[in-house]
Amino acid sequence: MFSLRKIVTVTSGLVLGATLFWTVGVFAEGKYPADYKPSKPAATGETNVLARIFAISTYMTDKITAAGGKDSPVCFRNCMTTGLNDALKCTESMSSYVSSEVCEVTAVQKMSVCDPKCK
Repeated sequence: MFSLRKIVTVTSGLVLGATLFWTVGVFAEGKYPADYKPSKPAATGETNVLARIFAISTYMTDKITAAGGKDSPVCFRNCMTTGLNDALKCTESMSSYVSSEVCEVTAVQKMSVCDPKCK
């Protein structure tokens, strides 16, 4: 009737789905870190998705500069760059400024937990 493989597959899918749902809920809870200046839509017309990337890039640059710039640990710079790369991938699929907010929120939250001392 039910094979062991089918039961394991369904159970694994449920666990993975629940984990993903929990993760998204945790990330969306706090929105932006206190030291982040979110991108703002244009007063008139349509705002380009790149406004979000520029805001994320500015945040990344400010954090790396505060940690010592080129003298900051490589692991810290890698952690910050990963957040930016994720934002770039995400905004490729979200073509409007409004729908891409999740990309900005997720990337900045990921960057905010990067430790400048790599501990």
